[in-house]
Amino acid sequence: MKAFKSITVSELLELLNDELRLGNIDEDSYVAFSSDYGDHCHTEQVHSLRGRIEEQVLTETAYSNSGFAVSDDDPRNSQTVLIIS
Repeated sequence: MKAFKSITVSELLELLNDELRLGNIDEDSYVAFSSDYGDHCHTEQVHSLRGRIEEQVLTETAYSNSGFAVSDDDPRNSQTVLIIS
């Protein structure tokens, strides 16, 4: 399986801490993530977070724009990631 690439926990913490230090955000700022809606204009849709974090196994798939999906497979020989929902 090809490797899934993303930022690490320490990189995310560093980005957030940098923004706090610069005064660009405060600790009460809402957090969301966005993704391409998939329409011809590439509308950026926003998704809220419930505040849950789970380690999940990834699998390759042709049905996802990223090429990856969450799997129910055994994590011993698979790549895992933290999913924030």
